[in-house]
Parts: sequence; structure tokens; C-alpha cells
Amino acid sequence: MTDRVRGGAFVRMFGGAVVVQIVLSATSLVVGLILIRRATDQQYAYYVLLINVLLLAIQLQYAFIQPQMIVRMAQASRAERADLIGGLIRDQRRLLSPVAVAIAIAGLLAWIAGLLTSRVAIVVLAGTVAISASLFREFFRATLLAYRLPEAVLKADITYGALLMLGALAATLTPAPAAVTALCLAGAAVVGGIMSAGSVRKFEPWNSNGAPGILRAIAPLGAWTAAGSAIHWSFSQGYNFVVAATLGVTAVAPISATRILIMPVNLLSTGIGTMMLPTISGWLQTRDARTVLRRQLTIAAAVASGAVCYFAVVWWIRDWLFASVLKKQIAQRELLLLLWFAVGLLMLLRDQLVYILLARSRYRDLTILTFVSAVLSLTTGYVGMRLIGVPGALVGVLVGEFVNVAGQVALSAHELRSRAHTSA
Repeated sequence: MTDRVRGGAFVRMFGGAVVVQIVLSATSLVVGLILIRRATDQQYAYYVLLINVLLLAIQLQYAFIQPQMIVRMAQASRAERADLIGGLIRDQRRLLSPVAVAIAIAGLLAWIAGLLTSRVAIVVLAGTVAISASLFREFFRATLLAYRLPEAVLKADITYGALLMLGALAATLTPAPAAVTALCLAGAAVVGGIMSAGSVRKFEPWNSNGAPGILRAIAPLGAWTAAGSAIHWSFSQGYNFVVAATLGVTAVAPISATRILIMPVNLLSTGIGTMMLPTISGWLQTRDARTVLRRQLTIAAAVASGAVCYFAVVWWIRDWLFASVLKKQIAQRELLLLLWFAVGLLMLLRDQLVYILLARSRYRDLTILTFVSAVLSLTTGYVGMRLIGVPGALVGVLVGEFVNVAGQVALSAHELRSRAHTSA
């Protein structure tokens, strides 16, 4: 294969991943705008908190399974890959089904005991259904991306996005838009998951009886990546719960409303990231770590440059965006927006730098780094909220992201020095 052909395939692969994230970004943006404009701040805040828990569940599944699944797939035969995917499907089903039932029962008991209001209990139950369906969908999406088939993911995501946007619009006509939107999300996720599963089976059918106990086999390393993901969520998403506990549920609304304006950039980075780990794992099979890191930094610089241009446009038209798009009067909106710009750039760098460390199985170091970042972030955020209100939460997120990026740079430099010393 010539360099030109390989380069064309590389561009098409990443182009497909970017288009996938454009679809997801548009879906998230439209659903958020529908609820911001047509639901109360409380209902919108409930939805934001529910989505944050859903993201945690998805991140845990991805972090526990995806890195090792990709590494094993890169070195496996067709039959071994079929055993691997089939074993993962079976083991996850056996684990997650009783967990979902237990959470639903706990929510009902909490409502009966008066610990939850009926409004919150409905959101909890709807959220449990939405999370279960989303984990089903996300596993097959991740499998398709591991096979480097973003085109198949795109077909399912377009259907998912259309169903969810229509469902959110219909949900605002009901007394409980947050819960109804969650149920619509569950339905859309089931449809998208079935489509993605069909694409996986068509490309490379899995063996339903394969690889028994695969989750136990990957647990020693998977536990580190899952723990790191949960800890990182605690300050990248979990700050919303600290805001709700410190300033009230409705205080979540202005932070999330302004965050929507940088969502396209974050999801673009995520879209590229879905292809980075399998790509970097492949590069490391044939190239030295220094060359791979240079390529990774080049991609990060390109994405960051695009983000800066996007942020400049958003800042220029911010008055129109708040007045005509969000239709919200938000206190300290310029400060919130500037803080989100800074956080967004650091998130881009963090997303790109982590993959070579994951490919080198530096899970324990990343988990420790993330824990330190989370502690500093939540502490700073809590103090900041007490001093300056809502923007203080974002100051905490900014501190956490900065520490995380600085730590990843240090770990990457150490990895290069170690490899160079080993080679010498």
C-alpha cells in the first residue's frame, strides 16, 4: 500500500469519526436548547444531572473494557476476536441486568420511605432505563470504532439523534419533561444499539459462547482505568452535583447553559479520540514512541487551533446567542463563557495526550494523577462557590484540568526517557 493510499484511508477514517461527533454534538445541542427554552430551570437541571450520571456509566464501561479490548483485538485472529466480543457481551449482560433492577427497586423504596419526592423518583426510574439502554448502544458503537468502521456508527447515530430530538420536543409538552426525555433517550438508544449490533455481526460475527470470564481476565487493569475515569468524572461532570448541593438545583442551569456553547468543540475532540487509541496502538507496533507522540501533538495542535477560532466566533456573537438562541438572562455570563473557553482548551489537550499513556498501559499512574486533580478541583470549586458563587465551580474545574494536563505531559516525557534508556 502506497503512502498516498494509507494517508487517504487515514483521513477518511478520522473524517468519518468527526462526522459521527458532529451528529452527536448537534443532537446534544438541540436537545439541550429545547429543554433550556421550553422547560423550567428545575426540569432542565434534573435532566443535566441525569445525563451526568449516564455519562459516568458510559465512561466506566468504556474505560474498563475499551483499552484492553482494542489492544487484544490488534493482536488477535478473526476467531479470537469473535470469542472476545462474544464473551464481553455475555458477561456484561449477566452483570448489568441485576444492577439495573436493584437501582430501580432502591429508587422505589426511597420514594415510599419519603426520601425522594415523586418528581425526583420518576427521574431516577427513567434514568435507570436510559442508562441501561445507553450501555447497550455504546458497547456496539465502541466495537465498531475498534474495528475502525465510523461509517456504520454514523448510520445508527443519525437515527438515534433524530428520535431523541423528536422525543425531547414532545417531552416538553408533558408535566415531567426531564423524565420523559430520558425515556425517549432509552428508546432511541435501543434502536441505535440494534442497528450497531447488526453492523458488527455483518462485518465480523461474534461467538456467543466465546471467552468465558473475560471481564474477570481484564479486571486487574480495567479496574485502574475505570477508577481513573470515575475520579475524573468527579470534577469534569460531578461538579454539577456539588453546585446543586451548595447553591441549589437551579444553579446548575446557568453553568450547563453556557457550557452548551462550547459543546461542539468538546465533542469534536471526543470524536477524534474514539479513533485515536486503536490508531496509536497500531502506530506503536511499527514506530517508536517519540514519533507517535509527535504525531499525537500535531493532531492536538490542529484541534486546539480550530477550537480557538470557534471560541472567537462565539465570543463575537455572544449577545445574539444568549438573546436569540438560549433565550436566557444569565448572571456573569461573560465570566462563565471565558472560563469555559479556558476549560475547553485544556480538555482538548488532555483528551489527546492520554492515548499514548493508555496504549502503554500506564493505568495506575493515570488514576493517581486523576485522583490528585479531582481533589484539588473539588476543593477549589467548593471554596470558589462560597466566595464568588456559580463561577467558582468552573474555577475548580479549570484547576483540575490544568493539573491533569501538566501531569500527563510529565508522564509522557518520563515514558519517552524510559523507552530511550531501554533501547540504548
